[in-house]
Amino acid sequence: MALSIEITQGELHVTVLLTGDIDTKTAPELLSRLTALELAALQQLRINLLDVGFVSSAGLRAIVFAKQKMPHTSRLYLVSPSTEIVDVITKTGLIQAVVIVSSEDEI
Repeated sequence: MALSIEITQGELHVTVLLTGDIDTKTAPELLSRLTALELAALQQLRINLLDVGFVSSAGLRAIVFAKQKMPHTSRLYLVSPSTEIVDVITKTGLIQAVVIVSSEDEI
């Protein structure tokens, strides 16, 4: 399934709305779009995964890259990930670098 990426700039944050699967074919586009953001100046990056069914290791690498380029005090939120995606994030240890929320209302 193709990946759709919609980026919205908020006053204090950027929201990335993803739809589709993040696999070896689509992860480079996600990485490119994340790299284009002013990551070093962000206080919050919100990645909405509600409509994402699968995240490969390449997709996780793109998320890790974004977090590494953000200030240490900033937050990377993963919004509405599926149980399977949360399981992968937990098993890989990425859970220590991100905050998982059910909806943006929790932020």
